[in-house]
Parts: sequence; structure tokens; C-alpha cells
Amino acid sequence: MTRLRALILSTAIAGFGLSSLATNAVQAEGWDGSKPAPGIYFYWYEPSFYAGFAPRSQDPSRFHIELSRGNQIRFTMVLGKDEMDNYLDDLLVRQKTYKELIDNKIIKLSVNKNHERFDEKIGQMKIADFVATRSTLDEKTYRATSVKAMGDLNPGRVFYIHIPTAKLYADWHAALLAAGDDLSSTETQLDLANAVLPGRVNAYTLSDAQKASLQKAAELAKAGGADSADFAAHAEAFLTDVTKGHYVIRDGHVDAIEYTHILPSGTVKAFVKTKHGRLPAFGVNGVWDLMEREQGRGITGMVDYLSSNPGYGFIPLLAYQHAGGVYYNAFHNAGIRSPVGTRYFPKEWRKVASERDPKKNYKNLWLVSRGPSSHGCTRLDSGQMSEMRHALPSANDSMVGIPTFRNLPQCYDVFDINGDGKPEVMGVKYYVAYVSKGHKPVKPWAPNTRKPYYKWLYGENISYNDDGSAVIKDVPVCRFIGKHKAKEAAMFKDIPLYEAAFEPGPIQFYTIKPVSFESRKGMQFNRELRRVSGQYDADRSKLFLK
Repeated sequence: MTRLRALILSTAIAGFGLSSLATNAVQAEGWDGSKPAPGIYFYWYEPSFYAGFAPRSQDPSRFHIELSRGNQIRFTMVLGKDEMDNYLDDLLVRQKTYKELIDNKIIKLSVNKNHERFDEKIGQMKIADFVATRSTLDEKTYRATSVKAMGDLNPGRVFYIHIPTAKLYADWHAALLAAGDDLSSTETQLDLANAVLPGRVNAYTLSDAQKASLQKAAELAKAGGADSADFAAHAEAFLTDVTKGHYVIRDGHVDAIEYTHILPSGTVKAFVKTKHGRLPAFGVNGVWDLMEREQGRGITGMVDYLSSNPGYGFIPLLAYQHAGGVYYNAFHNAGIRSPVGTRYFPKEWRKVASERDPKKNYKNLWLVSRGPSSHGCTRLDSGQMSEMRHALPSANDSMVGIPTFRNLPQCYDVFDINGDGKPEVMGVKYYVAYVSKGHKPVKPWAPNTRKPYYKWLYGENISYNDDGSAVIKDVPVCRFIGKHKAKEAAMFKDIPLYEAAFEPGPIQFYTIKPVSFESRKGMQFNRELRRVSGQYDADRSKLFLK
């Protein structure tokens, strides 16, 4: 840990400490069934499409995807004019396309009724009526209404960021002075660049021009105070540059609207020894870009690869590392089909009637294990995997090279999620972890209730306030240095745990009439349907609509 890094981060976080985490799995013979299973029921493998309301951006620079201690991914999208202007249109285009496919008997809905809920919600909110009035509204009013609808449809995931620049610039000024005269080290440069807007710059490499701009900022800091006009102007220009203009500075504040979703994840089925204890391994660490699959058993040459192995549920895999031969490490769905008769499942989960055919009970459950579970991939709830693919750009070329950030196993994601000046450790209310063998669940890692599960996940590194809210006692954080390298940078103490709400991503199962869904044309249909957007010229021939 460098003194500079500690000073920079302590502007938002105070304290220093070290912890030793409990490491042994907490065995549980059965799980609590007082709440519904946090997953997706189905009969057997069929294709599906996303039937939720997450926004989509066609701009690959607007995403931050980060895996961290606690086994969850923070997916943040910074909204711009295009995302706000096109959000409601995109919903209507998807609604129209789904209806056209159903009416033309190209697909038949099966298993569940998420499509009906999607369709009904759009009607209840009178989105089509509002979009029809667009020409009568000014841009500001239309965008504000669009974002409000986005927030209503995605509760707890849309955040209005409004951060005073005076404190940001004062903190940056102090960090620049603390760095001294030598800014030549890569670590110092990255720490200073990221400190101009903590948690939201996410720089892991800098251009020569940005390095020179940092040097100029240091010179201005020595020449005058944080409130000097020259320093403030330079800070504003630097912040705008390193955030690609996604954060707007106006009226003494940094303004943005962000969509942030916290996704529980499964990682490689292994543990690593660290100075913080024996922790779930993450596979690879550092920054890894989304990549096209050049090899595989399905259709290759795509980022949003569809495997012919039914265990992946015919839901896209997003690769970030070639693992040799036809194998890639990727973000993918839950990966394991849990029969409803799984021994430790509570009785309430074992007999659940189908929405579409109440006389027929579901046979299987997709239930992602938040913990060690894979050969090397990163697993997500099957619906949330569909959401991630939906939120990313429609076109394949725009997905290539999107960076994803993977911490060292001991490093937490500390983020001021709503911009209120109070950073928190990112977490999610999801308490499921189990051991699998041969793609079958065999026993739980831990109970599936909050405190017992957290005892397994965080060991003794968690405490609770009188109101039940949680605090992580000792909080190491990482920096990212170029590609494929993460390094522990600082340690802080007693940071509140942010616990995002969890719900399975809404997907709609279907059968396809013109061809087998497992055929080449069936796979092309599946992929093209997920790309549908008002800002993407869908290939109607692949959708059997031409």
C-alpha cells in the first residue's frame, strides 16, 4: 500500500486495519423455505428472451463491470442523451417485435408469463401514448420523464449523481501535493487520475497527454489553492477527459444518471490463501476485455456466443479469456440445473405449479451459487445474464473490447453508489451457495439465510448495527494496472455494507416453429432477437419475418 493511495482513498473512507477471515464451509442439512426460491423454474431446456426493463446503450464506453470480494458483480451504465432519448422507443420496438413473432406463429410462449407482465406494464404506464407526444415536448422534459419511467420499471437501480466539485477539487489538490515532485510511477499516476472522481474514473492506463495533464495539475496545485480559477479549470478539463465526457460539470456539481445493478456471481471452484484468510478464487484478475469466440461447438466469430450444450440454457456467454482449444472463460448463466428434488431444498420449493399450465409442476430450478462453483467462468443468475447481454450494445463489433474488472479475491468494491459522499462495500441480498459435482448440486456451502450465510461469506469480518445493518470491518481495495494485473493498494476499516435487492432477471421461455431452436438458424434467431432495439437494424430474415 502506498501512502499516496491511502491519502487519496481516505478522503472518502477513514481508518486502517487488518482481518483474518473464517474459512471453513458452514454446512447446512436443509435450507429455509419461508421465502420463494431466488431463481428461475422450468421444465427442461428451451430458448428464452429477455422480458425486463433494463436500459441498453450502444456506446461501449459507458459500462463498468466489476467482480469483487463477496462474489458479486457491479454493473454500472452511465446514461447519456442517447440512452435517455431512446429508452422508451426501445421498449416499444421490443414489444412490437415480440407481438409480431407471436401473431405470426413464429414463436409460442411456454413455461412462464414474463412476457405478459412486460406487455401489461408497458400498457399500464401508457408508454406508447407518451412517446406519441414527443414532438410537443422539449428535450429536458422528455428525458426527465423517460428516466423517471426507467426508475419506476427498475426500482433501486437508477441513481441521480450530484457531487459538489468544491470538495472533489480540494481532495484532488491535497492528493497532488502529497504525491510530491515525482509523478513518474505508473501506480502514482493511476491513483491520481482515479482520485479526481473516486470510483468513477476507473483508469488502468493513461495516454501521454493525460500523464502530461497530471503533471500540469500538480504544478498548479503547488502554485495556488484548490479554489484558484486555474486549478479548478484544469481539474474540470481533466475530469471530463478521463471520464470521456460522461460526467457533466454544471453549477458547481458533477452530474450524471447511472443505472447500477449488483449481480451475485459464482466463480472458480477453488480457494486461495491470502493474508486475509482462505478465500474463494476468482480465476483471473485484472482487466479482461470481452472477446469474440474464434473456436467453439456453436456459431463462432461472435462475442454473444450461444453454446450447443443445453446446460448453458441457450443464453449467451460473454467470453473474456481463451482457455485453450474450444474452451473460453466467460460470463454465463447459472450453469447447473437443480432438480426440485434436490435433497437440501425446502419442501416449499419442491412443488411449484407452472404459470402457464397450473396442472403441471416445474421439474428444475436455475439457482446460481454465489461462491466457488465453476471450472473458471463467472456464473450469473440465468435471467440476470440475459439482462447483462441486453444492456450491452446490440452489434457484435461494439461489444468487442469492453473491459471487465476482476479484483484480487480479498479486495472489495468500495463505491459511493448514490453520490451522497458515503462510500459503501458493494453487496447483494442473495444467500445461496452450494457445492456441485459433475454439474449437479450435492450439498450446500452454507445456510440460505442472511446472517448464517454472511458468516460463511465474510467470516468474522462483518458486524451488525442495532438496526441490523451490516459493516465490513477491514476492507482491502485493489488498483488495476494495465491489462490482467490487479494489486492490493490500501486497507480501510468499518465500511457499511450496501445490500442491493435481488430478484431473478425476467426471461420468457418459448418454442420456435420454423426450425429447431438447436439448429444453426434457430441459434441465429435466438441471438438476433436479443439484439432488437430502435437503434439497431435487425435482420428480419433471421427472425423469419421476411
